[in-house]
Amino acid sequence: MEKKAFRKQQISQLSKMTAEQRVAQNLSLQQQLFASAAWQRAQTVAVTISSPIEVDTRPFVQQAWQEGKTVLIPKTLPHRQMAFYPYTASSQLERTKFGILEPVDGEAVAKKAIDLIIVPGLGYSLDQHARIGFGGGYYDRYLADFKGTKLTVAYQQMAFATAQWPVDAFDILLDEVLVAKEGERD
Repeated sequence: MEKKAFRKQQISQLSKMTAEQRVAQNLSLQQQLFASAAWQRAQTVAVTISSPIEVDTRPFVQQAWQEGKTVLIPKTLPHRQMAFYPYTASSQLERTKFGILEPVDGEAVAKKAIDLIIVPGLGYSLDQHARIGFGGGYYDRYLADFKGTKLTVAYQQMAFATAQWPVDAFDILLDEVLVAKEGERD
């Protein structure tokens, strides 16, 4: 299936998840993430502020703050580039044309200072850890020379044995895919 059609299908599928499915799967993913070696090692964690169809990242942010970790969130830049900026309880955010909350001010953090990036997306292959995102290419560009851990958290509806979309040479593979163990798939 072509990427555009797959994205549309996934957004539709994820939009149909019940509140109960989301709660159960989010709890499973939180437990797995916080117990993972990547989380335990990381002092600086980069994460997006999730949209309603995505895995809820607010508990990740809260837990990181409780553990004294530095939390970073992305800001899109011209030419499909992005950078990560510190995120605290007092950070000012604005909604972009993509509907994403981004930091208004602050200094971008050097890529080499980031230990763990929790990478968002719509689908993940379990065999090769390929991902399909929302289509902007921002993460693939950013991750191309990233040396830290690239991990994702996936609802069961996001996980596939093999990619159901074309995986291109420029698509960056993840280091780890955590899949929710609770809740029903459909």
